[in-house]
Amino acid sequence: MTTPHPEEGAGPAAGQDFARVWSALAHVVTPTTFVAALMVYIGSVRTTAFYRLLGVDPKMLDLSYQEYVLNSVGSVVEPLVVILLLFLTAFAVHTLLTRFLAVRRTASKWVAGVLAVLGAACVVMGVGKLANWDWTAPLTPRTKAPLAPMSLGLGVLMLGYAATFWALTEPVRTTSPAGRTVRRTAFVMLLTLTLLWTVASYAHTRGTDEVERYKRSPGLLPGAVVYAPRRLYLEGPGITETTLPDANALFRYRYEGLRLLAHSNHRHFLLPVCWATSPGARAIALPDDTSLRLEFFAVNEPPACPR
Repeated sequence: MTTPHPEEGAGPAAGQDFARVWSALAHVVTPTTFVAALMVYIGSVRTTAFYRLLGVDPKMLDLSYQEYVLNSVGSVVEPLVVILLLFLTAFAVHTLLTRFLAVRRTASKWVAGVLAVLGAACVVMGVGKLANWDWTAPLTPRTKAPLAPMSLGLGVLMLGYAATFWALTEPVRTTSPAGRTVRRTAFVMLLTLTLLWTVASYAHTRGTDEVERYKRSPGLLPGAVVYAPRRLYLEGPGITETTLPDANALFRYRYEGLRLLAHSNHRHFLLPVCWATSPGARAIALPDDTSLRLEFFAVNEPPACPR
């Protein structure tokens, strides 16, 4: 049984290289700034996916950074918990595996070979998704969206891990510190980018799922009644216009059959009550001022809309 010769730079030197990488990155972007920017970006992806499916341009909402951060919480916390659990599990497995393979050169080569094959297969899958190869056609959009980043990230991770185990079986090789730092920096950056890409795909899916949830449960959106001094000609499935009998009333017209979608940028964004069953339903934006009176109420029963 032969004791392997680790690649030069493994062990403490590798940790020093990674420390230098993180130190250099920390001088460019502070961790707090990076986390804040990430949450704003994820919130923007989720919000854009949600409102565009409902016919509203997110730019009209003029949301603040704080609102984007709040919208990102659900899309960030769940993946972060899963990633941390996987990291803790992978760290324990890595410790046991490296101790087992440290004095087994043949087994290290087999493990490195299997990881290299699996990693290359994952990279090919990710590239196939980006290139829209025919084999991805039967997949649903929900499945195809995160396929590329997850496959590429997992492939890069496996290839890097395979290189680590292969280094245990090779004699000492001279590698410059600069070369090691560049290689490991590229590895970390690729993993980080694919991870961010995956989380962004998940946030987009969360936005589209939210729209489907509102379709299945119309009562989640509060009802709205609009009073106007002049005819607004609000049209849409389920909207009714009523002319009030008092000619001296400040508001002569009442519009019912509306749902409040959002209140932002000094506007009320409304949907027709039967928007979920009418593909051509349009969103309505009304100013938030004294020219109109709006009343809101909780919806306890689903509307009687055509299917």
